[in-house]
Amino acid sequence: GFDSLGFAMELRDELTFERTGDAESMAITLDPDGKPCESMIPTGSDNLAIRAFATAFDEAGQQAPRVRVSIVNRIPVARGLGSSAAAIVAGLVAADAFMGIEPDLQRRLNRAARIEGHPDNTAACILGGVTASSLVGARVLWAKVPVRGNLLAVVAVPDFPVPTRAARNVLPGNVPYSDAVFNVGRVALLVASLASGDYANLRYAMDDRLHQPYRSAIVPGMVNAMRAACDAGAMGSYMSGAGPSMLALLSGDTQPEIVAAAMEEAFARVRVNAVTMVLPMAMSGAECEVS
Repeated sequence: GFDSLGFAMELRDELTFERTGDAESMAITLDPDGKPCESMIPTGSDNLAIRAFATAFDEAGQQAPRVRVSIVNRIPVARGLGSSAAAIVAGLVAADAFMGIEPDLQRRLNRAARIEGHPDNTAACILGGVTASSLVGARVLWAKVPVRGNLLAVVAVPDFPVPTRAARNVLPGNVPYSDAVFNVGRVALLVASLASGDYANLRYAMDDRLHQPYRSAIVPGMVNAMRAACDAGAMGSYMSGAGPSMLALLSGDTQPEIVAAAMEEAFARVRVNAVTMVLPMAMSGAECEVS
């Protein structure tokens, strides 16, 4: 599902937007239980949440108010877990709340994808669950994939960043026709497996030839971590986003701690420290409270 499928997990940043008479500013608040990367979060107008907030006002023909934004950062930055998409969606949701307008789902999807550059992560942030999305011009076509059964994700997060631009630079300009056909077949099998609840082929449905083979060169231990997860009982494993995080899917009868330990050990064998999280699927997308 490279650049087309999104999987929302219960790992949420929390952003508080407050009007202020001062110059636009940002205060970073770190969650003690999270895994923040404070130094990688822009603290001025180039922050994605601020940019998205301002963009929404600009396109509505209104002047954006000066705001102070406090961020409780739980989504590791530059780890392939959608931190940029979460920031963009938060800014757009906040803008709608400030303007007092009813959310327009399609407009929000289109705007978020335009800022992000692709729709898969932002669609999952907005809609929750598993989403399929594609662009036709500037319009996002989307559908939610029904998922049967209780799925858990074990996420292994290596202690080094892989910026999305760097991860895209290792991809070739062209791929063999056979590899494209391979991925088309695998993504069809993946969607069918999730929708039917028949996970027998999930391990093979997550195979990829479009990006993982190329990105394995910049993520030491990737292949071993994927194999270790499946050997420990996971139904399938894959690179999350542009990496370096790896995600393994489990059914309810598999012990996630065993899978997590296997993935950590696989990374440790190549001297990469990785932390793991066990996360359920997020059935709802971004949420907003106004006070």
